Amino acid sequence: MADITAARINNLQSSISLILGNGSGQNGYGQLVSSTPVTNTGDIATAADLNSIYEDILSARVHQVGAGDIGIAQVIQNLNIVAEDTSSFINDAGITSTDPDGIKKGIIDFETLMTQVQTDKALIHPSQAALEPAISSARTSTWNGLIAHEVAVTFSSAEEKRFFFNTGGEIRLSANNTSASTPKGLDWNQLCAQIATVKFGSNATVATSGGGTSIGNYDLTSSFQNIYQKIGSGTYSAIYAGNIYTVKARSDINTRIIFRIEFNDVVTDNNVDNNVDGRLESTIQQYRASAGVSVVAPTYFNTTTLA
Repeated sequence: MADITAARINNLQSSISLILGNGSGQNGYGQLVSSTPVTNTGDIATAADLNSIYEDILSARVHQVGAGDIGIAQVIQNLNIVAEDTSSFINDAGITSTDPDGIKKGIIDFETLMTQVQTDKALIHPSQAALEPAISSARTSTWNGLIAHEVAVTFSSAEEKRFFFNTGGEIRLSANNTSASTPKGLDWNQLCAQIATVKFGSNATVATSGGGTSIGNYDLTSSFQNIYQKIGSGTYSAIYAGNIYTVKARSDINTRIIFRIEFNDVVTDNNVDNNVDGRLESTIQQYRASAGVSVVAPTYFNTTTLA
């Protein structure tokens, strides 16, 4: 059995630090990293070295897939051999014996799991996140034409903005038009129901009902881009087909995102143009890492209301 060098520990440590720690760009959860590099890379790896890596990998992996068997186990100091693939027990007399968890304590097990952690860096398990209310705007008076709800989402720093999205955070948008009694108002209620929830993440915008774009936080510019659009089908009356719900987004400074949610009551036959009745509401929520890995929530401000 070959000795495991500290250089391999350092490779693991730098890899997990990039994901769990501050990292850079689309890497980094912004969390405290317990492990530190080994200074003399010619040294032989010890149980303490491997266990400090274990704590960090565990934090990242539970964030990604939830609590449970992650495929590695802590090495017992002064009892386990630090091995390539399977660790054994060894007593003071130098006699080895089988460790039931030894197949989870080889350094290759740690390296294999670290590769999975890197691949799944953008995942967040539902048990590790919180869906929280953010802000909304409502209108009870009838309307026509184009109205909009515009919201500024501001982070305390560019780093906190990066951590929010790197940990799988999302800004979620939805709408409803309740208490409508006319076909046109009911059509808008149906369109809002068909949209369900629009989820804005790090590299894409998707809706639970389908559709979206490949535009997320890292794709924003200083100009508005359409990140989601849904056109009504005229469920209650075909003459009201063509109504459009659009979400636009831009990042005017590196700590802020501005969302513009447009409700466009389009006239398709150039004849029927009744007002929309009902209580129209545009709602924004945040989906935020809040368990073992936890990030700071941004603040929300309505720059334009539906009223």
